[in-house]
Amino acid sequence: MRPKRELLALLQRLNNSVGISARHVYTRQIAVSELLQCPQSEIRRQLPELCDFVDSLSSHNSNATGTPPSSLVRRAFRHPDAQWLSRSARESGVSALVCQQLVRLARQDSNDELVEDNTTNWSAAELTMHVLLDALLSPCAQRLGKAPDACKWRATQPKPRFHAMTCFPVWSTLLPFAALMGLRFPGVFLRVLLEYRQMETKKKKQQQQRVNCSFAQITGIWRLVEELNRGDKESQSAVTEVMVGLLRLASDKVLATSVAVKNEKKTVGLHLDDQLMEKFSTGLQGFSFKSWRANAVLKPALFDALQSSLSIPADEAKGVEIPQRVAVFAAVGCIFVKDLAADIVSTLIERASDTVTTSGAVRGPLLNFLVGFCAHVDLVSLTSVIEMLEFLVAAYKAVPQNEGDLEPRRAQQLELVFCIVYVALHRCQSVDTLRQEVSSDAAEVKERLAQLQMRLCSDVAFEDFYVAAPLHWTAKVLGHWVFLSDEEVQAFSSEAEENDNDSEKEFRDRVEAWHAIEARFASKPESFSAFTQMKTLLEPHLRPSIPLDQPTHEHGLILPAARKRRRTDEVTRNSGDPDKLERSIDVLLLPDVMERVCSFMSAKRLCRMALVCRTFADISHRASLWRPLYMRVGFPIFKTNALPPASVACHHGEKYAHNWRQLYQERLKAVKRLRRVQRRVLKAGQSNDQEDGNDSSASGSARATAFIPQLCAYCSCDQVLKSAVDLETHQTQHKRFTCTEASCRASFTGLHKFNAHMRGHAVESSCRLVCGFTGCKKSYSSAKRLASHRQKEGHQTQEY
Repeated sequence: MRPKRELLALLQRLNNSVGISARHVYTRQIAVSELLQCPQSEIRRQLPELCDFVDSLSSHNSNATGTPPSSLVRRAFRHPDAQWLSRSARESGVSALVCQQLVRLARQDSNDELVEDNTTNWSAAELTMHVLLDALLSPCAQRLGKAPDACKWRATQPKPRFHAMTCFPVWSTLLPFAALMGLRFPGVFLRVLLEYRQMETKKKKQQQQRVNCSFAQITGIWRLVEELNRGDKESQSAVTEVMVGLLRLASDKVLATSVAVKNEKKTVGLHLDDQLMEKFSTGLQGFSFKSWRANAVLKPALFDALQSSLSIPADEAKGVEIPQRVAVFAAVGCIFVKDLAADIVSTLIERASDTVTTSGAVRGPLLNFLVGFCAHVDLVSLTSVIEMLEFLVAAYKAVPQNEGDLEPRRAQQLELVFCIVYVALHRCQSVDTLRQEVSSDAAEVKERLAQLQMRLCSDVAFEDFYVAAPLHWTAKVLGHWVFLSDEEVQAFSSEAEENDNDSEKEFRDRVEAWHAIEARFASKPESFSAFTQMKTLLEPHLRPSIPLDQPTHEHGLILPAARKRRRTDEVTRNSGDPDKLERSIDVLLLPDVMERVCSFMSAKRLCRMALVCRTFADISHRASLWRPLYMRVGFPIFKTNALPPASVACHHGEKYAHNWRQLYQERLKAVKRLRRVQRRVLKAGQSNDQEDGNDSSASGSARATAFIPQLCAYCSCDQVLKSAVDLETHQTQHKRFTCTEASCRASFTGLHKFNAHMRGHAVESSCRLVCGFTGCKKSYSSAKRLASHRQKEGHQTQEY
């Protein structure tokens, strides 16, 4: 009972110091934001109870007697009844002051030469890191004793209620201090973070219930990583390791800390996984574009997380499947991290190669993931695809021939040939692109492709190609990968038709086996249907699945030549020439065509389009798009009982330079200002009519002659005119102060601006004399000034 009493006593001291400090802040109206920047003496004068409590936690403070053990302090801070992270403490700023004092304690402890490393009392830096990470990385159910309703993971809710979650404000309060500790004590930060990762590994085996706090943790971790990257001015390698560790932890949160599941068929709640992965991918995209060391941070973190998620123990490998979220996570990571796909393929091939002859249960899930990943994810390079095909050929050749039952070995070989054909079929376009390249890198890949062609023809039995996969698949693979001519492909098809002696039932069994094998492959676009946001992101990088039942008759063979030719012509006519299709797309992107398309857009859509890319920005800023918008800005569309239109007319000359986009923005503000004035006038008129209801004829005549405020109709003038006298005076000023140049005709309402404008015309029209001595470009308005300049600078020309 003594440890429990000590814990409760320390917890009571913590709550008392926090409560007293919060009352001082409220009663004395202390500005915490300013107090955080004050010297320690000022903080101690304002909040002595809080400073004394934090000082008592350090074993190197001479004023502290009976320092509590560090583990006891940690338990007190993370106790559900601790008030230092309550709503009142956060809003008053006391939570931030507690963190600041803990960081100050860690700095003093690091400068003390008497620091000893023992198990009872940790260093102040390690204690501070435990306190901060306990608050940041623990779910609300553990931190508060009972999870708030918004933090519970409910598979039926469309979206978590982020505004009601208590973990987001905790991250906002503690994040600056966690970043400060990571920059000052990266080694301690990494050591404590490793303990949390080990705790996550234990939770993974226990399959604990998921919580919505993962959304706040992933968002907060990305903010913390960006803060560490921004504050690390010295480019410390230790800080980089801290960032890698944080992202490794965030990756585990996204992957739900599960390696594999048995027969995963459940789709309920996958939309929440999709939203969680969207949070992670948003931070991944932003960090990869902003940070100069993004690849050094992202690649180790994501690769380590995927490697751990794809590690399947041999004793648990029977009947397991790799979850779809792992395939989605791998594909998304390959978009933003360079060479991640190649590392994934190489590592998994190496791991599967070690288990080719020993553990088929371990190889099965890895093989299903690799085949789908290489076939459907276009981010996997052709070099990695060739490496995968070489591994499949080696696995086919390594199947024992004279041991055990013949049927399982035969089925294993046919399955490997099906995988070879499946991967090669979906990557035919990559081979066609390679054949057109002439670079040195392409030459190396072509050499490796030639070696693969020899192995396909020598190591794989040609008869297995007849029945291992649909014949139209194999024919296309031989034409694109082995470079067989059309006559040779047709001869292969005819030979396969002659040698196919299976009955109808045997052929159906063969097709069912093909469907069963294909259903196990990962990364197929149709399997991403539950991940709607991630599918939108990955859609340009995914290759669609090719159906098994493409042109075949009842025995699974290719149709006769005549029908095949007609079918090919129809497909060609429908799909079109790829070069012609590309040219048609290029025509759509011509500036003139895009300008015509954008001429139907509103101003809001033009502004949004300018954010897409530089080319779209140049098009959306064109004057020809903004001039009609400016002319129509005062005319309401599809509105009944609308106010009078604010028309505008341009009287300027042909050489007057208009900034139509800026004019539109100013005119829009003026129209909004005008509408407010008009509504006030109409409302005042209605109230006057009600008061004068008895004299209906008089009120009707007054309403008929009432002046409604309007805008000036001159181009580039946005003056609101509230009376007929103002209108007449304003128009008179415009007519009086109009530029006399026929090509300009700029109009003003004030003499000062008009004179300045006319002086500019005078300067432009006056003939200036240029010096011209050895490249001197200075010019003067009179010969006297030019002579003075030449005499002063020595630019006198010698006369003969």
